[in-house]
Amino acid sequence: MAGPVTLVTGASGGIGGALAAMLAQQGHRLVLSGLDQSGLDALARDLAAQGASVATLAGDVRERDLAQACVDLAVERFGRLDHLVTGAGASRPVPLVEMEDDEWDRLVDINLSAVFRISKAAARQMVGQGEGGSIVHISSIAHANGGANLAYGSAKGGVATLTYGMAQQLGPHGIRVNAVAPGIIDTPMVRGGFAQQFDALVAGAAVRTPLGRLGRPEDVAAVIAFLLSPSAAFVTGALIPITGGIEILSPISTIAKGA
Repeated sequence: MAGPVTLVTGASGGIGGALAAMLAQQGHRLVLSGLDQSGLDALARDLAAQGASVATLAGDVRERDLAQACVDLAVERFGRLDHLVTGAGASRPVPLVEMEDDEWDRLVDINLSAVFRISKAAARQMVGQGEGGSIVHISSIAHANGGANLAYGSAKGGVATLTYGMAQQLGPHGIRVNAVAPGIIDTPMVRGGFAQQFDALVAGAAVRTPLGRLGRPEDVAAVIAFLLSPSAAFVTGALIPITGGIEILSPISTIAKGA
């Protein structure tokens, strides 16, 4: 039997790329979207060489027509859509008082409004098929602490709320909706945003997380793959932290270690 059809946005990023490789190994047929056409093409070639079926569509998630175009591509190429992973995102460290209104609007659109648009398009297709499905949003630990950019953190909080509401509304159709909340993951976005402080991030993770390291894209991809799988058939409306335990470490412990 042909594998499930899975649409991944942000596939040209670190987590999205790792997820695509993992899902391809599990037999998923993939529709990959991202900003970087050359990156998508290279990823698609690598996966196709391993026997995977892959379609790509480059574009900015702020483009209002991109969401439906991605779903249409899945149906045109593979005849259906079974899963959606919303991985597209953007941020940069900036204090509240230095953030311009245009940047707030841009980051909220990328990190929240675009998630709504692609979710709506994908859910309509899945409901119409009448065979259920699974949606996983990539939120962030910033949903709980604001993060280094309040537009990003606020948007990721909105993604968490969207997850809960979607799980309620789509559950009767057999569609599960969950989210993951990564902590500090070694991705191009993190390396780019904290280029001068990256070594400090690595050192800080050694004392501020019980597991003593930064996360890897594969750490996040593995949890998403589980949530898409039949093994998570009774999991919906969950927001799963993938943080190395950074949020549970006692502040007094980190202070005592000199962090």
